[in-house]
Amino acid sequence: MFFKIKIILGFAFLVLLLPSVCIATENSFTRTNNPFGIHLAVPNEEDLKKAAELVNSQGGDWGYVTLIIEESDRKLNKWQSIFDQLRELHLIPIIRLATGFDGENWKKPQSSEAKSWVIFLDSLHWVVKDRHIVLFNEPNHAQEWGGEIDPEGYGEIVLEFAQRLKETNEDFLVMLSGFDAAAPSKLPKHEDEAVFLKKMLGALEAEEKNLFDLIDGWASHAYPNYGFVGSPDDNGRHSIVGYQWELDLLKRLGIVKKLPVFITETGWPHQEGLTDQPGYHSAEKVAGLFRSYFDRITKDKQVQAITPFVLNYQGEPFDHFSWLTLKEKDVFPQFEIVKNLPKIKGDPIQEEKLVATPPLPGKLIRNSTYQFEFQLRNAGQAIWEPKTYELTVGGLPQDSQYFWADFLPLKPFEEKKVRLHLKTGDQTGKLPLTLRMVKEGKVRSNLIKWPVEIFGYPSITFKTSLWPKRKTAGNDFKLVIYNQKEEVVFEALDIGVKDSRGKVEEIRNLTLNHPYRVVILKPYYLPRQDLMTITKKENSIYFKPSLPVDFNQDGRFSLGDLLILITKPKLLSLWWFN
Repeated sequence: MFFKIKIILGFAFLVLLLPSVCIATENSFTRTNNPFGIHLAVPNEEDLKKAAELVNSQGGDWGYVTLIIEESDRKLNKWQSIFDQLRELHLIPIIRLATGFDGENWKKPQSSEAKSWVIFLDSLHWVVKDRHIVLFNEPNHAQEWGGEIDPEGYGEIVLEFAQRLKETNEDFLVMLSGFDAAAPSKLPKHEDEAVFLKKMLGALEAEEKNLFDLIDGWASHAYPNYGFVGSPDDNGRHSIVGYQWELDLLKRLGIVKKLPVFITETGWPHQEGLTDQPGYHSAEKVAGLFRSYFDRITKDKQVQAITPFVLNYQGEPFDHFSWLTLKEKDVFPQFEIVKNLPKIKGDPIQEEKLVATPPLPGKLIRNSTYQFEFQLRNAGQAIWEPKTYELTVGGLPQDSQYFWADFLPLKPFEEKKVRLHLKTGDQTGKLPLTLRMVKEGKVRSNLIKWPVEIFGYPSITFKTSLWPKRKTAGNDFKLVIYNQKEEVVFEALDIGVKDSRGKVEEIRNLTLNHPYRVVILKPYYLPRQDLMTITKKENSIYFKPSLPVDFNQDGRFSLGDLLILITKPKLLSLWWFN
């Protein structure tokens, strides 16, 4: 009975795709990992949310889901949308490649398809840095490999796929197919896993090809066999720790590379389903078995992911494995049991990349206040969330201050206008400032260099005249400087002017070598203005004569000025020559 069930499972496991996870880079081993996961038959929105509810509960974050992509389903927009949902839900995808059916068998993959597969996979914007890939499924079942047992051919094909993946991007973390460790050596339909691997490696070795230089993790179908009803306390090849037997087998075959383990298929079927299935445990018993299972397996730190089969399956023959009840009205007890188990907050590596345009100004004035606007683009993988991420300015002196106007969250490839409020301190000289994104106190993004030089106060000497007077003097002149957004950035009051000349010391808040609009004002006179670029030392500007017609002091000449003149005829003295 077991072999019949196993053949049926093998037939549809590709339709489903089970878990397999990888950690492959050195940094991954040093980061916290949440090994809880689940397999999805169909990655629809509701099942993705349900998966996150299951694996990211009780302190957990960044659990795993296993998904299958078939050749005919390589639709970039569809799968990018799924990846984006996984990013929102903090789920790490494990992708198993599949071909398609040819009669009762899964078609044998072709080496010629490797290029198109890699182009598709590399076109996706992945959720995390590690791109977990499982190369097909249980090739020691003829039904999974074009109707034949072909260990030599399997080795050549997975070698071609692995080489192309690694040549394209080292972030692809490649795993062989999970094998059926319980299959007998009974050709032409089945081959013993040990015999299969020995033949595969022997053929590659004869051609001096080292496949395991390209393999980053080990995908294991560690079921509680025989009959899927074994105990979580069992040991050996046909148990839930069957991956240990497989790792020992690899050592005996000369593979010394330490591989993280991804249990990509496992679990107990329950009796409840569309048809009666004698021999299976009750749903309550299965829930207890899973409690013991996770308590045991999660203690093995070489196991990086555990994705039981299957979250939601509404028909035969896998309804007995489903974690959701028929018609999805409820969940089986195992769902709540695993959901309530304590978990770890995973911390997977995500590429964090800032792009800021245009470049920020580099010549500022000490003890000045600035508002800089620029475009910020998230060119990485993570969603910059306001509760965990912060954009910081590095390299500022202690007496400097800054804050950002709200702009988070920012999703990958999203771009927003951001505003930085900065107050420089008293220090002058060159400052190697940087912008960087920080998550929970740790720098996560690239550093954007912002070389800044802080200068002392520049001054402005100006020449102005009051028409029709022959001499211009007074202590009530006002100078105002506007930026290109017509915002006031500096103003000086009660400026003294003698012989048409005045000077303003300690100009602040300006970016040097940038254009500004400078305006001179005097009560009852129309303003005069000119454009100028402020340099780091002395600056001079000439204003055209100001006309005494702004009696209501609104900055323009209108009927209102004449009405004021009627009520205050003494203002006519502004027209006297002196």
